[in-house]
Amino acid sequence: MTPKERVFAALSRREPDRLPVLELAIDWKVMRGLGFRDYFRLVEALDLDAVPVNQVLYLLGWRRRLGPLVRRFRDGWGTGYRVTEELLPFPNRFPIACLEDLERYRPPRPEDDPLLAAVRLVARRCPQRAVLLASRADFAASWYLCGLDRLLLSYIEAPELALRLAEMVTAYYERLLPLAAAQGAEIIVLTDDYAHKTGCLMSRDHFRRFILPGLRRVVGAVKGAGAFCVKHSDGDIGAIADLLVDTGIDALGPLEPAAGMDLAEVKCRYGDRVAVLGNVDVDLLSRGSRQEVERVTAELIRGV
Repeated sequence: MTPKERVFAALSRREPDRLPVLELAIDWKVMRGLGFRDYFRLVEALDLDAVPVNQVLYLLGWRRRLGPLVRRFRDGWGTGYRVTEELLPFPNRFPIACLEDLERYRPPRPEDDPLLAAVRLVARRCPQRAVLLASRADFAASWYLCGLDRLLLSYIEAPELALRLAEMVTAYYERLLPLAAAQGAEIIVLTDDYAHKTGCLMSRDHFRRFILPGLRRVVGAVKGAGAFCVKHSDGDIGAIADLLVDTGIDALGPLEPAAGMDLAEVKCRYGDRVAVLGNVDVDLLSRGSRQEVERVTAELIRGV
């Protein structure tokens, strides 16, 4: 099988010749520590079956444009970020605090999103490997505009604000992600995190009212464009896993074992409807011995 065929088989719940290997992102410090400065050479050296588009945007996009001295910037949505030594900048200034701000706000055009150029580049450079795009879609897209604490409070204190934010970002990604698929994105991973280690950030009822309708629309748009749709979330999402599966996603994961998300259990419950991804604990990957990682990986393979 080619790398692309291998990933597509796994996402279609067919058995590939071996398990596909992919990453959602690789920190630039790791890339440099491995002796690479060219991202595509690293992809070849690691023989990744899917290539994350976002890496191109991070390493060749805003970091290169800003240069090493700029520590703060705003994106096309008006969200302010602080640049650190980590791969992703930290959002800390938000353009919307109330309905009045939202009334005046004008979102960017999906057609102008720099991700589209990154998709084209990866598709051209890696024709034998699956092109993977990680994207916000609903919850995270809303809180990047108003802040996480304000969004969660608005579910109780200002539901109209929450609903209108959700409608605005849903309309954006409902348009953007099919455009990305048309440019070559074959796997779209929706990365909004809904939970922490002991449970969801919101109640099941709030999830169903404020998040699920938009998520369903975005999943439908991705699938309608012919791409695979994967849902990822950190934390313990057990309380809403059935709702996520019901949206029509192709796969669920990577999930967080430290939060009690057992991949074999998820596969047992939902394996007739979705594929599963992951699920070696990231702390073990970074701190454990090679033998420990190999042992846990083998156990996961046998378990699912």
